[in-house]
Amino acid sequence: MEKLNVFSCFLVFFLFTRFCQGAPNKGTWCVANWFVKDDELKAYLEETCDGRICRNILPGYPCFEPNNYHSHASYILNKQFKKNHAPCREDLGMIIHMNPSYGDCKYK
Repeated sequence: MEKLNVFSCFLVFFLFTRFCQGAPNKGTWCVANWFVKDDELKAYLEETCDGRICRNILPGYPCFEPNNYHSHASYILNKQFKKNHAPCREDLGMIIHMNPSYGDCKYK
């Protein structure tokens, strides 16, 4: 009987932790670190945004909202990380393992 209780507890614990973690994500994304100041992110966006690379963070496009430097820089950091196979910039970004996509704003 005791083995059954231990097994039951283990099974409940395992199922609970799997459920709380959500569906497994495969991949990595580069997003702006929360500790980076807005003026640093603003400078990065001004230096980086030209032409089509920043189109999706412009007003009327899917990644404009929320309209803040952290959100916009996250999208562009990840775009460069994926498109150019560049490392995630350690001075601005961090690697995460959960897809940060939301609504129509898709991080690839």
